[in-house]
Amino acid sequence: MGEEVIVVKRAHRGPVAALAAAGIAMVVVCGCGGSPAVTGDAVPRVNEHVPADLDITFRWLPGPVLDLFGPEGTFVRAYVESFELADAGRSTTWGYHGFVAASPSNIDSMIAAYPPDVSADRPGVGTAIFTGLRRLDDGDWTRIVLCRHGFRSVRDGPGNGSSWTSRTDAPRPVEIDFRRVGAGPPKVKSGTKRTPDGEVFGDWHTTRVDFAAIYPTPTADQNACAAMVSSGVPQRAPAHGGQPWPSLTPSPGWSATSLL
Repeated sequence: MGEEVIVVKRAHRGPVAALAAAGIAMVVVCGCGGSPAVTGDAVPRVNEHVPADLDITFRWLPGPVLDLFGPEGTFVRAYVESFELADAGRSTTWGYHGFVAASPSNIDSMIAAYPPDVSADRPGVGTAIFTGLRRLDDGDWTRIVLCRHGFRSVRDGPGNGSSWTSRTDAPRPVEIDFRRVGAGPPKVKSGTKRTPDGEVFGDWHTTRVDFAAIYPTPTADQNACAAMVSSGVPQRAPAHGGQPWPSLTPSPGWSATSLL
């Protein structure tokens, strides 16, 4: 393994702008060298490590690609969720405990490269929904390809009297490559918390992440994600009104017991 770097895709600025408007950060992090029902509002966040500008929850739909309760599921869930929170909060400190150590060396630069579509004046509320699409394995190296669906409401301006614009996110594939080295992440239980309390990465290391693996458009994975229909993914028309769409309860969530 050589020095780990992050490659930023700067081509195709038109599609990038469209994705950003839908709350999507297009990034590549590189180290070169039975669905649950969609019901209920999210539980109030009390002492949870989530940026104030983005009231987001994460839902992971079970399937054969990824065991959500095994070490791989723990690692992939924790890394993907950490990156979304770090991007929204503009700092890697919003990632879960061990996020920086599990990332390539210039993860701070990647977080700074793409401003999110939410801010203190324009906060967001929503849910990101992930489903395993396929995987590749080669010794201690694995690539997991996920389909990301979801929805988000963004307040149009400052003040509690402002209206909200709500829409579903365009489905897209997310790729994460990682190596299993040293001690693995812990097995976890489902829980009601949206973020974990302790270390969830072990000694494993992410070598590459592409949060919008859609070029050249359309890719086969992009088409597969767009065609995916699941009872866990809500179907809604865009809306504009006085209240945001409420985020959904985390699933499988994280246990309230520290994992350290």
